[in-house]
Amino acid sequence: MNIDLNGKWDYTENYGYGMAKGVLYIVHNGDSIEGRIIFTDTIFSERYSPTIQEFLKGRLEGDRLILNAVEYEIIHSEEELSYELDSWDGNIISQNLITGESLDEQGIEGSFEFKRNTTFTIQ
Repeated sequence: MNIDLNGKWDYTENYGYGMAKGVLYIVHNGDSIEGRIIFTDTIFSERYSPTIQEFLKGRLEGDRLILNAVEYEIIHSEEELSYELDSWDGNIISQNLITGESLDEQGIEGSFEFKRNTTFTIQ
């Protein structure tokens, strides 16, 4: 599949303990992907929702996008937070949609969706 993934993507994920919502910025060069994802993590059992940024490296394998967080930063949290890095394994459905499964280093799985934000352009 010949596709350009560069740009901003809206991100939603549902997992057993909550949901995450934010944005993904992708820099796509050949089969190599770099980027960052910034999201608010709503944990159902907690009264607060931390905002986290993860820095990503990844690759394309045919119509699959594989991303791994290599570093993170807690942008905002009202309480002390322990955090585990995430990975995403997605299927490229179209130029504007990627869906798949996520996994963090604690073994928590989720289902995610990246939708291209068509109002954003890199200049």
